Amino acid sequence: MQADLKNGTIKGLLETPKHGGPFPVMIIIAGSGPTDKDGNTIGNPGKNNSLKMLAESLAEKGIASIRYDKRGIGENMQLTGKEEDLRFEQYIDDAAAWVKFAKKDGRFSKVGIIGHSEGSLIGMAAAKKTETDIFISLAGAGEPIDQVLIKQLEEQLTPSLLTETKDILAKLKQGKQVETVSADLQSVFRPSVQPYMIS
Repeated sequence: MQADLKNGTIKGLLETPKHGGPFPVMIIIAGSGPTDKDGNTIGNPGKNNSLKMLAESLAEKGIASIRYDKRGIGENMQLTGKEEDLRFEQYIDDAAAWVKFAKKDGRFSKVGIIGHSEGSLIGMAAAKKTETDIFISLAGAGEPIDQVLIKQLEEQLTPSLLTETKDILAKLKQGKQVETVSADLQSVFRPSVQPYMIS
């Protein structure tokens, strides 16, 4: 199945209960990074299938779900374009497109969103933009993202790299890109991903 976007379509997977509808449907949004619609992070060994199992469990309880690869991942790789052009708002618009799609589909009685981690923030913003009936946050951040990143990285970084991380985040919060980033921090703060982080 697919939902219409301003410039193309986004593909997703519908999981439905065995009995006839109409039934409620939940849009499931994965967390940050290269995490696919099933909850598996590309590059990590093995599969946890956490979001796939969530969808299957919902179906057993009479609730349909739509889960999808975010732009730049799996079936929706073509939606990325250049990394430096990606913005957080695009993820919000994608989730909102799924809500609009589901609202028009007679198989669904109510439409909700379940967001995991970064997907929680995406879902929360999309729920505000649409007529979403329910929103569920799974491990959503309760702090600004810069503080979350610092907590995630402080155990892994040397004191000098942690100081550099804090300086970079302070500049990004001001809307300024940082041209020089240590090699050890390129995976997180490479110049091409900074516009997304600022957004």
